[in-house]
Amino acid sequence: MPRQKKINNELINQKNSDNDSLSVCPSVRKRGRPKGSKNLSVRKDHQLQTEQGDNAKILDYTLAVSSLPAIDINSLEQVKQRIYDFFRISKEHDFKPAIATLALAFGCNRITFFNWITGKYDVIKNRECLNAIKSAYDVINSQYEIYMNTGKINPVAGIFLMKNNMGYKDTTDHIITANNNTDPGIDDITDKAGLLD
Repeated sequence: MPRQKKINNELINQKNSDNDSLSVCPSVRKRGRPKGSKNLSVRKDHQLQTEQGDNAKILDYTLAVSSLPAIDINSLEQVKQRIYDFFRISKEHDFKPAIATLALAFGCNRITFFNWITGKYDVIKNRECLNAIKSAYDVINSQYEIYMNTGKINPVAGIFLMKNNMGYKDTTDHIITANNNTDPGIDDITDKAGLLD
């Protein structure tokens, strides 16, 4: 029995000395909230709160974009003006431009917009108009990369948006091609096996 007590005391002393060495060692990180997380306005149910007037600001922005008059999608001058107006409104309202909002500026939803720029819907006959729209799309893509690299957007939201709107993915595709050789006949199999003389 005394031997067991001695072993237990040694383990307790070893644990205490380990804890002392951990508190001295600067490379060991304490667990807890991430640095800078105290500034987030988070409710107890872990949902972000909006400040007074945020909903009105967002609504004003989307209404300003959606109330733009209809344009001829094949008129280069009108398309360029619409792109300029969209980015101007985004800047004036201090909102990050988004694909769904750009689509709204052109009077469609993001899926239709995406089908325009990928060529699935052949609505835009003027190649220069299509290139201008693709350029605006590429500007937003570039901005989201910059936002994510500089910590200006939640990484989870950025990943979601870029996978759904920009075609990003984190999977590897494996392409398997079949051999063009025809299946061997029974004679070929028996010949290779040395069954026929």
